Amino acid sequence: MMMLLVVIMATLGSTMAAVYEVGDSTGWTFNYNYEQWASSKSFQLGDTLVFNFNPQLHNVRQVNKTSFDTCTDHDPIASFYTGSDSLTLMTPGEYYFLCDIPGHCASGLKFHFKIAMPGTPPATPAGTNTDTPPESTTLTPPYPYFPGNSGITPTGSNAYSSKWLPMNMLLPLLLASSMVLSMV
Repeated sequence: MMMLLVVIMATLGSTMAAVYEVGDSTGWTFNYNYEQWASSKSFQLGDTLVFNFNPQLHNVRQVNKTSFDTCTDHDPIASFYTGSDSLTLMTPGEYYFLCDIPGHCASGLKFHFKIAMPGTPPATPAGTNTDTPPESTTLTPPYPYFPGNSGITPTGSNAYSSKWLPMNMLLPLLLASSMVLSMV
């Protein structure tokens, strides 16, 4: 019985989105290589980034590539100020983050990563009419933004809740437990 529960939990765990604390236990602060940290992760759609930092010393801005390269935030996509902010990655594309306190970005308080488009469509079966071109699945910029983005950029505000609750992770566990108990 216990073995069945372990197998079910392993299966569910492999399909659930991941939660990444940016900088792991160090959080968002100086003297940490965030580019190296990001390169060691495999970010996927649905994953959540959690930024923990001292809001009296730092902030987090999601910016475009130009702002990232120049360490500016003239037109931030999102701003995080509370010190315990989360962001769910809902669109494929390049993500860029930095601290815009003067000198912080230049000293390494920034990172970026890319989430590739989800899997490719299946091959056309033999004998299928291919005269009609397939629908385009190309995303056009601007992306990535936030869930439900309609081109509106809420700059200067905290675009995401800082009250992240892991309830979405508990539901599969509860379902698996109830399945196991019903078998008893």
